[in-house]
Amino acid sequence: MALSETTTLRVPTELRDEIARIAEQRGTTMLQVVSDAIHRLGRDQWWGTVREALEQMSDDDHTGYRAEARGLDGAASDGLRGA
Repeated sequence: MALSETTTLRVPTELRDEIARIAEQRGTTMLQVVSDAIHRLGRDQWWGTVREALEQMSDDDHTGYRAEARGLDGAASDGLRGA
């Protein structure tokens, strides 16, 4: 991961030690552990907004969504293979 600029982030010693433990266990750097955690948090938040949107959909919207998903599933299984 090439970063053009860096900064210092102050964290409690216990957290730093936990990040170091995970990095050692995974055979990677502390930076990669923190980066992975931040990306996972962002992805989890995104899926949370998707769940909220689905929960707020009307019955008609759900019916349309399921029909569209079935169409996409059919297109995905049309037998074509990627290069």
